[in-house]
Amino acid sequence: MPLIKIPRHYLVSQDQDLIIVDVPESILLNWQKDYEKITKAKGILKHKKAAMLAHLDTLRQEWEK
Repeated sequence: MPLIKIPRHYLVSQDQDLIIVDVPESILLNWQKDYEKITKAKGILKHKKAAMLAHLDTLRQEWEK
């Protein structure tokens, strides 16, 4: 779950369980775009994980020689 910082002037109310904020839609759209970029990057890294680990193993073997 990503953490986000919200300026206090957007705070509407809060209690022990909830924080309610009123943020402009433009900010929400930016957050959505950023989240999509992060999700895409995670997907790319997940698909390349095996190749990256194999490359690291190769490098380790070369260093140990």
